[in-house]
Amino acid sequence: MVFETIVHQLLNGLIVGSIYALIALGYTMVYGILRLINFAHGEIFVVGAFAGLLATMIFGDSFIIAIIFASITSVLLGLFVERVAYRPLRDSKTSTIVFSAVGLFAIVFVAFLSQNTIFDLVTSILFWLGVILLIAIIVWLVRSKSYLKSRTSTSRINALISAIAMGIVISNMIALIKGPDREVYPKLIPDVMFDVFGINVSLLQIFIISFSFVLMVVLYIVVNKTKVGLAMRAVSYNLVAAKLMGINPDKIISFTFAIGSLLAAIAGVLVGTYYNIVDINVGMMYGLKAFIAAVLGGIGSIPGAVVGGIILGVVEVMGVAFISPSYRDAIAFGILIFILIVKPTGLFGSNTKEKI
Repeated sequence: MVFETIVHQLLNGLIVGSIYALIALGYTMVYGILRLINFAHGEIFVVGAFAGLLATMIFGDSFIIAIIFASITSVLLGLFVERVAYRPLRDSKTSTIVFSAVGLFAIVFVAFLSQNTIFDLVTSILFWLGVILLIAIIVWLVRSKSYLKSRTSTSRINALISAIAMGIVISNMIALIKGPDREVYPKLIPDVMFDVFGINVSLLQIFIISFSFVLMVVLYIVVNKTKVGLAMRAVSYNLVAAKLMGINPDKIISFTFAIGSLLAAIAGVLVGTYYNIVDINVGMMYGLKAFIAAVLGGIGSIPGAVVGGIILGVVEVMGVAFISPSYRDAIAFGILIFILIVKPTGLFGSNTKEKI
């Protein structure tokens, strides 16, 4: 009986760890390229989960359609976050900043629409006057020499704040459009049980673990065996040198965000399918724990993100099963504190020297 319990909890830990690993890969890929943390990644994960749920409502309970719809939605959102929240901080071109401004206005406009189904004349006039005024201010700032000069001293903390702000904006947009209620997720994988050496294992458990493993292997092949992967590694090693060699860093960075968002979307659908419920608040905790997994494995290392996610998932589930469910989050953050004290670079990380 004890052996069966341990095996069951180990399987649950592998499932949770696989999901953490998929999300952590997005963190570690973006960090590997930009040396920045995308703290809006958890919200992209939530959007993927809800997009998959919406697809099942429209097209029926199909796992493939849910994955495709969630992936497209999250990839577009990831590209949007990169263009609006990140690119303006490293690129002083007028077109880049104007595009970022238009993107922010689009968010405001969607929020305005969600709260005002019928536009009265006064509200509409005031809204569009405000938009015109903000556009005029941004155009003036873009053309201002003092503003462009100040951009040369932009630090990483600005990008960090921008990512956190974008995450909060997306989270609030989800709450505005969707509402705070939990949603029941349909069973997208048949409820079939197998007897493996006297232990009951569900088809869903086998599928999540194997599907996650296949995705990780495909990502490893893309990064290490393809020309796009070579370009990603070149940009990660030295962005300026990669640019001189004919690589377009902006395209590579956008591709990295797209891949990370794709994996987060798939993780969102898997979480909804496994727990049969999805909530607008799960993004923050899953995002933080995936970040812990990336740090544990060595932020910037793809194998490290996978191993870190698996370790975190197994330890967390075992702790919940054999200690107390109250320690679920404490275990994860305790691991973070421990690894930062003992080996700040993570299991697969390495010390790097950086000029200040």
